[in-house]
Amino acid sequence: MQVTKCALGVIQGRGSHTIDPQVVALGEAEADYLLRHIDKVRGYNDATARAQFAQGSGIPAQLETLRTVRRDTHFERASSTLQAYLAAEMRGATNAKDCVFAAIRTTDNTGTSPQVTLLKLDAVIEAARLNMLEGNRVSFEVLQDLLPEPGDLQKGISWPDPRPHSEVMTVDRNRAPAAYFENAYQVLVSVRSPEAEASLVNAITERVEPEHLPRALERASEASGPLDDVLDDLAQEFPQLTDFARDERAADRPTGIVRPRQVTTRQLVWRAGGIDVVVPQHLLGNVEVRESGDQWQVVVTTSTRPRLQSH
Repeated sequence: MQVTKCALGVIQGRGSHTIDPQVVALGEAEADYLLRHIDKVRGYNDATARAQFAQGSGIPAQLETLRTVRRDTHFERASSTLQAYLAAEMRGATNAKDCVFAAIRTTDNTGTSPQVTLLKLDAVIEAARLNMLEGNRVSFEVLQDLLPEPGDLQKGISWPDPRPHSEVMTVDRNRAPAAYFENAYQVLVSVRSPEAEASLVNAITERVEPEHLPRALERASEASGPLDDVLDDLAQEFPQLTDFARDERAADRPTGIVRPRQVTTRQLVWRAGGIDVVVPQHLLGNVEVRESGDQWQVVVTTSTRPRLQSH
């Protein structure tokens, strides 16, 4: 991957003061620094959350402008618009830190497949440093020692996203208390796959009758894709999941991705009265819950004699 164009700007005082992004020349070290940050945003595994733009969002069109324009002035103009969105959202966020805003266009090593990444590089930029910015321009020589290492990157988006069920790649290490970054770019982020899979298992165990649980969990383990799609498919065989599927599809954010063969790795727990009975899914049929008067009994059938052990 190589950087083909980069514009840097500054946002201070929770958006009250800005320096518009301007295209800068990058040396080898500066380009490597930015590429390591971009790798942080674009790196993902099969448990990573997916993200989509809000319906009707104009952000993809603006990112496409960054991806295709040739003139530096056009790139700067588009970058300034996108920085202004972030600055506006930061004005209402008490925890928003001063930052260098970076809009970066990269290509693969063949010079094709351009990508656009926006980074919020948190930094305390003293007035003395700002006075050193020649012509009100941001430069790495002045600011690089104030900027975070890639592992400390707090917020960024990169587009387009190669994943089949996601539109944009994101990093937001403080998503819950700092939604201003997602709001600025109208990005809706799902939960990660482990959370989606836990939600699926809970929905099945809470709604499907015990005698049908093994089959329902088996079918869920064979499925993969967005949780709402998986639930829609399962609801055709297990109608008890219909309402939950409808609620998930109507949620504000996209549902997380269910991975194949991950549902059956989750152990189930029968829990009551301070006692937990942990059961692997393939042995679910060995546990029976019975009502006895005003009490309940959990009957576990095993082929070997149980042993009491500390845990």
